[in-house]
Amino acid sequence: MEKDKRIEKEAARIKKLYKDLPKNRVDSLKKLIERAAFMAVSLEDMETTIQEEGQMVKMQQGEYSIDRAHPLLTTYNAMIKNYTATVKLLDEVFAETNGDKPSPGSKLAKFVNRSNGK
Repeated sequence: MEKDKRIEKEAARIKKLYKDLPKNRVDSLKKLIERAAFMAVSLEDMETTIQEEGQMVKMQQGEYSIDRAHPLLTTYNAMIKNYTATVKLLDEVFAETNGDKPSPGSKLAKFVNRSNGK
């Protein structure tokens, strides 16, 4: 499946989790959901490439070659941290939706509440 279609499918899956939220809250989360979907699909693609090519790759250095970490590992590690942070923010809203209080000082919760007129 094309990457764009996979991203749309993942975004739709995430949006279903928030179907009970008021529309203005879902609208305020739209970009965050789109970013989470993009990162999820991108991470899957990077994982596949790293699994196929290995975590270590040969790099030619003149007459000899050396083993080095796969170049995608740096990007993957940075993106997985960002993805984790994004999912954590979405989880806080999800917990609030189910009657649980968001963690104190949650920037996303403050933003969502502000957009709701609170």
